[in-house]
Amino acid sequence: MAGKKRGKTPSRSPSQLVSALTRRGPHKVLRGDLGIVGISGQVFTPAEGSRLPAIAFGHSWGADSRRYRDLLLHLASWGIVAAAPDGQRGFFPSDVALAADLRATLTAVSSVSLGLGQVTVDPRRLGLAGHGFGASAAVIAASDERLLGQQAPSIGAVAGLFPAPTTSILEPAAARVQAPGMFVATAGDLDSVDANALRLTRAYGGDVTLRTIGGVSRGLLEKRSVKSLIGVNGANRGTHGVARALLVGFFLHQLTDDPEYQAFGDPEQALGAASPVDLDDPPEDGLDMVSRLVGAKPPKKRSRVR
Repeated sequence: MAGKKRGKTPSRSPSQLVSALTRRGPHKVLRGDLGIVGISGQVFTPAEGSRLPAIAFGHSWGADSRRYRDLLLHLASWGIVAAAPDGQRGFFPSDVALAADLRATLTAVSSVSLGLGQVTVDPRRLGLAGHGFGASAAVIAASDERLLGQQAPSIGAVAGLFPAPTTSILEPAAARVQAPGMFVATAGDLDSVDANALRLTRAYGGDVTLRTIGGVSRGLLEKRSVKSLIGVNGANRGTHGVARALLVGFFLHQLTDDPEYQAFGDPEQALGAASPVDLDDPPEDGLDMVSRLVGAKPPKKRSRVR
C-alpha cells in the first residue's frame, strides 16, 4: 500500500487541499461529443493546454455520461481531460465491453487535438475511473489482458468510486493491474451484495488505498432539472463534494507528479471526511450481507453496567 515518495512540502494541509478541490478549478471548460471519433459519449476539456493528463470514466449500471456532467466538468476545470463513453447501458451490460470502451476512449482522446484544436493529451498521463459497475470496468480496462481485440494501454492511475461486483473475471483482472489505485466506499458498506470495495482492494495488484466517507450515501448520480440552472444537480452534495476532491487530488498526484497533492497518494493520510482503511483490520458494522441489502441499521453499542 505504499504511495509515491514525498517531494517538497506542500503549501497547504491535506484538509485545506480537500476544501479547495471541492470548488471549481481555474480552467475554463469546453464540452465535446465523442461521436466525432466514433464513440458514443462526452468529453470535457480545459479550454487550452498541451500534453494534459486524461481519464476515461465508466458509468454505473443503467446510467450514462449525462449523469456525471458536473463531476466530469469539475475534473476538466482542474486541468484533467475527462471523457465518458455511453455504451453498455442495458439490463445486461458487459463489464468487459465497457472496459474495452474505456480503452478505446483513452486511445481516441490521446490521438487527436481536442477542444478548439488547442488541447492535446499526453499518452503517458492516462488514468481510468468509474462509479459502481463502471468502477469495476475501469479496473478490468487497466489490467494487462487483451480485451475484444484491444491491447492493454499504459495506465498511470485507477480510481473507483463505490465499486460494485460484476463477473468472475474482475478480481483476477485486478490482480494483474500495476498502476496505483484508489477505491472509495461509504463507511459500513465495504463488502455487501452490491458493494465490493474491500474485496477489490485486497485483490488489486498495484499500490492501492481504500478510503471511506462517513455520513453520506452512494448518491453520486446527477439528475438534470430546472434546479440545475442554480447549481443543484440532484446528487448527494456531501458525496459529490468529497468524491470530486479525491479524484482531482489523486489524479493530479499520480498523473502529473505535482508534490502539492502528495497526501492523496498516502494510504495512511485522512483527507477531510475520507478516512483510510487498514486492510488487515477493516471496520465492522455487525450486519450480514442480506441485512445491508434491505437497509437494516447497525446495532447500537450498549454501554457496560458498572
